[in-house]
Amino acid sequence: MLGLFRGEYGEVLNMAEEGEQRCFTGKRWGGNAVLIVVDAALDSIGLKYFQIVVPRVRRFWEEYVQRGLIASFDDFSKLSSQDPRLRDIMNNERCWRVAIDACKVLGETRRKESLSSDYAALRVWAETSDYERWWEDPIGAISGVGLITFQYLRMQAGVDTTMPDKIVKRVVGRVFAIDAVDDLEFIKKMEYLSKEIGYSQTFICWAIWLKESDIKTSSWEGID
Repeated sequence: MLGLFRGEYGEVLNMAEEGEQRCFTGKRWGGNAVLIVVDAALDSIGLKYFQIVVPRVRRFWEEYVQRGLIASFDDFSKLSSQDPRLRDIMNNERCWRVAIDACKVLGETRRKESLSSDYAALRVWAETSDYERWWEDPIGAISGVGLITFQYLRMQAGVDTTMPDKIVKRVVGRVFAIDAVDDLEFIKKMEYLSKEIGYSQTFICWAIWLKESDIKTSSWEGID
């Protein structure tokens, strides 16, 4: 299995490791928790990640974060999903509603747990949430958040798990002959695959996304 994986993904292993380490060390989007949430919310509507989502998260950073207009979950929570400035970045009310509502939940987590930062709140949520009952979670209960977005947000916050999107499932099925009756079973099977080949689930997902996107540069965020 390990030789098969390396043979299939050798050309993107360095970039996959970069993505993995940014997640594990809290460096996704420079460690800015609001940007991590915005990334997950925009990704939830099924657009091409590197070609569409990343440039729009970068634009959000330039127009809101870099200018000092949004510095926290609480700042972002005050905006409306109908805000024309947000809709100019991505004209989709659903994704902004997901982002704003998630920031409200995570901001409350920070206050309730007396945490030192928004990222700490995001990490606490990610580590204590249960994907097997994701729909009962305050983030999972947000309209527009499904298991895929739930898992993606946990991954970006540093939890080693799997996002069971169609790309990962298709490739894993083709390369490793792994099939599952549903997404919950698929995540469990990915846990076993990770242990067998010695790469984290996060690493495996990044390798698949990078190769399938045919990205040509390792500088795919351009912020930190």
